[in-house]
Amino acid sequence: MKTSVKIGLFFALIWIIITMILYLAGISKLSFRAMVLVNIFFLMASVSVGLFLTKRESKFDKGFFLEDFKTSMQSGIVYSLIISSFVYLYHAKIDQSIRQDLIDAQIEAIHTNVPDSETYAEMQAKDPTWKDKGYDDYIELMEDQATSMISASSVFIAHLMGLTFFSFFFAFFTTVIMRFIVLREVDARR
Repeated sequence: MKTSVKIGLFFALIWIIITMILYLAGISKLSFRAMVLVNIFFLMASVSVGLFLTKRESKFDKGFFLEDFKTSMQSGIVYSLIISSFVYLYHAKIDQSIRQDLIDAQIEAIHTNVPDSETYAEMQAKDPTWKDKGYDDYIELMEDQATSMISASSVFIAHLMGLTFFSFFFAFFTTVIMRFIVLREVDARR
């Protein structure tokens, strides 16, 4: 197995272990936002450490830019796939409370923005989309949308797309930094 793939697996497993420890300790809701930031940091670490160790194995041979970019993307994509799959399982089977809290907050926001039929009538006058629907139909439709938008599968897709984008971004800039800063200093020492 390639070093970059091993590094992606390693960082993904560390994030999964930390997440499960927080869940078992009962503080998964409190640490939800912090773990998102840790997730992005581990992705960045996975990409950069994977490239660095692969370059070190090749004794910092300059090589081609696209080869280094591909190596960086390997660890990032492996990390993205594993974390996205785990997030789906986590929100679908292990801990639905975080997802349910987000759904409840969204539904509460819907009821706060349109609390009664009078407010809905004002909205109907401004937006022709709702002219044929009643207040109860509007509330039911908005609640259904909130529930479907924060489902485990939509969270999986959002994580996969977001982590893949960040992986691409981090891989590009890690490769640029590796080639134009780190390898330049290695060449100067030789």
